[in-house]
Formats: sequence, structure tokens, C-alpha cells
Amino acid sequence: MKKGGIAAILAGVVLVAFILVFVGVGTNQAEKIDYQIELEESVSSESTSPSVPEDEESQGIEEAPSMTPQSTVPIQPSSSSNSTERTFCGKYKCITDKVRRIIDGDTIELKNYLGIRLSLTDAYEKSKSGGPAATAFTTKLCPVGSFITVDQDDRQPFDIYKRILGKVYCGNMVLNSELLDNGHANILVKYCKTSEFTKEDWAIKYGCASK
Repeated sequence: MKKGGIAAILAGVVLVAFILVFVGVGTNQAEKIDYQIELEESVSSESTSPSVPEDEESQGIEEAPSMTPQSTVPIQPSSSSNSTERTFCGKYKCITDKVRRIIDGDTIELKNYLGIRLSLTDAYEKSKSGGPAATAFTTKLCPVGSFITVDQDDRQPFDIYKRILGKVYCGNMVLNSELLDNGHANILVKYCKTSEFTKEDWAIKYGCASK
């Protein structure tokens, strides 16, 4: 009876020990599994975190825009072109044509226009003293075959002979002014009140200032 009881007790102890060992292993295994799951989730969350789009990344390293101010200096036309004077010819004709003939110092015949007469400028007559020199001067400044530009006088477009009156450009020089400056012509003072060019520097210089 004693042997049987002892055996039963030992069997019970073994069973309890076995149960305890089994439960302990299971708990450890469960903890290991939980830890492994947490670790995998942590790794997964790091590897799947939202990435920055490529275009946003490029903006992040983009260089700052240049702060150099833009030039505010206006572009100036060539000082030798007289482009402003030639462009604004008023309400009447702005003619560019080839010289056919120099009639005298203040009168020119063009290829497509019979006669051009200089406004406010009276060159010496060809048949009188100083006339040949005035004609030669105009011929040199505006030679036959060259192109000249005529700014027709807005206030007095034609003379009594129906010739076009105007300011004549030969190259970059104003023939009206050049004839006066070189002593080959006189100002026509009586027309100062009726000419577009009365306030031109050359007209004022030679007599239109007081008119």
C-alpha cells in the first residue's frame, strides 16, 4: 500500500513537472513568436514608409534663383543713323528714292518724282555768283544714283511750281542745314511762319527764331 501510494505521488509529480515544462516552453515560444511578429512589423513599417516623389526631391536640392536684377537701361539707337528723325515724317510723304539729276543747289530730281525743293533754304542760283559752287556742293553730298530721303513739309507740302517741299537727308546729313552752314544758301525768312521745320535748330540759327 505504501509502495503504491509513493508511486502515485511520483507519477503525479512527474505529470505536474511535465505540464509545467510544457506550459513554460509554450509561453516562451509564444513570446518568441510575438517578438518575431513585432520585429517583422517594425521592419515592414520602415521599408514601406511613404517615399518622397522624385520631383519633390529635385526641388529640395534645386539651386536658389539668381537675384541679379534685370537691366533697366533702354536700348539706344545709333547716334549716326538719324532713325528717329527719319521715322516720324508727319502726315505727308516720307520719300526714299534715287537721285536722277541735280538741278541746282536747292532743287533735286528723283527717279520717281520730278522735283524736290528744299524747305526754307534758298541756294544761290546756278547762273549767279556762288551758284555753281552750291550746285557742286549738293552734287557731292547727294550724288546722282544715290538714295536720299525727303521729309515732306506738313505745313507747306508744295511750292508754287508744284514741287515737293521738304527736309532732305543725304546719308546722315541734312542738306538744308549743310548748305546754310557752308555758306551756299540763305534762309527763306518769309516762310518761317508756314513751314513745319521752323523750330529746327538750323532754321532757328539762321533767322526763324524771331519769326
